[in-house]
Amino acid sequence: MSTPTDPRRARSRGKLLDAAADLLVSGGAAAVTVEAVTRLSGVARTTLYRNFPSTDSLIAAAFRRLLPAPEPPPADLPLREQLLHLCASMTRLIQDAPLQQSMLGWLAMGRGASEDDEVGQLRRGVVDSYTAPLHAVLSAAEADGTLVPGDRDLAVAQLAGPVVLARMIGLRAFTPADVERLVDDFLRGRLADES
Repeated sequence: MSTPTDPRRARSRGKLLDAAADLLVSGGAAAVTVEAVTRLSGVARTTLYRNFPSTDSLIAAAFRRLLPAPEPPPADLPLREQLLHLCASMTRLIQDAPLQQSMLGWLAMGRGASEDDEVGQLRRGVVDSYTAPLHAVLSAAEADGTLVPGDRDLAVAQLAGPVVLARMIGLRAFTPADVERLVDDFLRGRLADES
């Protein structure tokens, strides 16, 4: 049986996360210090440490709070249009995120993160927010025979990976035509009637 959450603790945690998120957006990860967060939030240092065992865990939780999810496509669209809609949404989110936030998020996805800490939760949050809508589209297309069944995580890498890499290393932004090319290249290898 779970114990109810203390509303005061939830309020304090919310204030800490609001302050950390504001600092992360305005000054990057280096601006998220214990002193800055406690000053901005008005919450005591001891309360911060009761909620977050380290600055890294606070930064990871703040990043998770800032993480927008891709917009799922309408289910009544044809497969290609669903993928274009979803990939265009993912591309906008990846390209519009401040670079320091993007780097922190992608680095947090490393294999060393514990599944039980804030960094592990960040990793799962990033992965789930990008894979869940794409997995849903692919599952439906595989179930109705439109797509040949395949590795859905590899599909995420094929469709979102180039955009993430371009963002991380500073290549030009992906255009709608680039996104269309990614989707069409992916579909060429997976459409059931072309296999």
